[in-house]
Amino acid sequence: MRIVTFFLLFLGLFSCGGPTNRPVDVFVWDQLRAHEDPERVEPVGTCEVDEFLAEMARFPWHEQAREALKIKKNSPTLSVTDLKTDRSLFISSAVDDSDRLGYFVGYVYPGEEGMRARRYVSLYEVEQMEAIREMVLLFFRRDEAALKRLLGEQPKYMDARDHVGWEKYLKIKQKFM
Repeated sequence: MRIVTFFLLFLGLFSCGGPTNRPVDVFVWDQLRAHEDPERVEPVGTCEVDEFLAEMARFPWHEQAREALKIKKNSPTLSVTDLKTDRSLFISSAVDDSDRLGYFVGYVYPGEEGMRARRYVSLYEVEQMEAIREMVLLFFRRDEAALKRLLGEQPKYMDARDHVGWEKYLKIKQKFM
């Protein structure tokens, strides 16, 4: 009996150290306005596809992109994260000096096991909001092959590795477990 008690105590002490990454079948969304600090962004809450599409329609893309250009701060962004697959899709807007609105769509996905970067980010330039809506639908359906195919039709802006955001992501995920 003492051995069992010791084993359970030992297991409890060493399994509580850091946040775990258990799948949670929920989508959460957040928004970043031009004047906000990206380090302080927290999820607004859970959502379904129709709710996220409605938020996209309501979001003041052009106004926020103009403000971001004026104050030289962040691009306004809406993002949705699938806590089941650890993937995110985000939409950012920007204007050029001629006040022409454009969008960037980022796809965040897990890196390979054992690699230093826990997640990768692919960023694409997308001109039409209708194409972005289709990407959102595919993301919520968890149809990664079709989503990657549609993203691949867009001009790629850049690829990056997310070295530091994983721990923050796991802490946010804990709130929805």
